[in-house]
Amino acid sequence: MSIKLHMIFDPLCGWCYAASPLLKQVQAHFGDKLPLVFHPGLLFAQPNVIPPSYREHIIAADQHIAILSGVAFGQAYLDRVRKIDELKYYSVPSATAVMSQADASGLAALQMLEKIQHAHYVDAADISDFHVLSQLAVGLGLNATDFKESYARAQADLPARAGAAHQLLRRAGAQGFPSFVLESQGQFQRLNHSVAYQDSARFLAEIELAAERAEPATVF
Repeated sequence: MSIKLHMIFDPLCGWCYAASPLLKQVQAHFGDKLPLVFHPGLLFAQPNVIPPSYREHIIAADQHIAILSGVAFGQAYLDRVRKIDELKYYSVPSATAVMSQADASGLAALQMLEKIQHAHYVDAADISDFHVLSQLAVGLGLNATDFKESYARAQADLPARAGAAHQLLRRAGAQGFPSFVLESQGQFQRLNHSVAYQDSARFLAEIELAAERAEPATVF
């Protein structure tokens, strides 16, 4: 029997950042008993210039996310969104970096995602820059050459993985990022994580209940 938790994500999605504390709770609670599988949704599949007229909307949304989930948005990030001449969002490089670690383990991919999110939302780093991503990987203890090679492999696979991510969304009746889908015995069930930003225990209980319904003998 196989039970997995799938996450369709994007590093430039504020709500995916809001889910980072939740993912830590999932990892701490279930450990290796519930593998975490990442799927790149590619919110910005092409470089997208954010007009000045839309930037205050981003700031307002981020403030709401911070209040709801407790995640921090650094002053450097807020200044960058407000003041940089050309604000460009492009999901492919950072999503590729996450997926470069996904074949190693869900935990490795999670650590890379957390590192990238902190770099973007707190330090205001340009996470579309491969050099920045490589430095983050080295900060996680990865060898720069190995990361470059795994990044190249993930880059080649990314279109197919993004297509599979959207297929999974449709199959589970989910939409938007993040989306969480529990896989059990070939069945896929969308999980309601909206309440979990403030109460992770309810999400953990939902996973356990869904797993028990799919596989009554399952014990976490």
